[in-house]
Amino acid sequence: MLSEPGTTPYDLNFDFLGFPCRVHPAFFVLPILFGAGLGGPEMNAGVGILLMAVVFFVSILVHELGHALAFRKYGIPSRVVLYWMGGLAIPESGGWGSRTRSLTPEQQVVVSGAGPAAGFLVALLATLIFVALGSTVSLDWMGPMPMPKFTLKADSLLANNEPLRILLLMFVIVNIFLNLLNLLPVYPLDGGQISRQLFIKADPWGGIRNSMMLSIGVAVFAAVIAFKFNDRFIGIFFGFMAWQNYQTLQQGGNPRRPW
Repeated sequence: MLSEPGTTPYDLNFDFLGFPCRVHPAFFVLPILFGAGLGGPEMNAGVGILLMAVVFFVSILVHELGHALAFRKYGIPSRVVLYWMGGLAIPESGGWGSRTRSLTPEQQVVVSGAGPAAGFLVALLATLIFVALGSTVSLDWMGPMPMPKFTLKADSLLANNEPLRILLLMFVIVNIFLNLLNLLPVYPLDGGQISRQLFIKADPWGGIRNSMMLSIGVAVFAAVIAFKFNDRFIGIFFGFMAWQNYQTLQQGGNPRRPW
């Protein structure tokens, strides 16, 4: 489920910042599902789907470009694939080939952390635009996660422009939400890859096993919290992650995946 999908005649291929990028048509499944619920009296469902597709495309592309730029910093070429589960930054040396293994634990932590860092920068930029257009910012909660809350002034541009307000709000929410989730120490998410490298550095012999045990525990906890807040998709996702990590731990394997 988390591997690179096969190519199709309908893939969108382009280069950006010198990186080959491929968008699988199934990438747009989640934006359609989530965007259909954004319609309202001032915006129909079609516009909501379009806005969500733009937000997902830009946000996930920027996230994966963060990984790709970190790979480039260490002399490893890479490519980006966007698909139905999000995105992958894949080293051109063949995934976890010899060049990727030559990265030190510290360098691999940088590569894993570069994606979420890029995503948080997008959220910060959207927040600054909110403020520049006449909004005040306070802290609110979306389920168990902290989120900025924007209060619009009556004469602000955003007060009378529902699509623009929702577009900026989605950039903030999606980039904070997805990247916070991605930093949980659950393998193969970025946080799981970071925790694995830290465990290996502290204990070269038992680090992988210890990181897998932490990954299972956090995934189960995240699934329970998600179901408590009636988020079935996230609950099922982390439940699957817990099961997958348990299977890998039982087999004594060391899964190798792209970022």
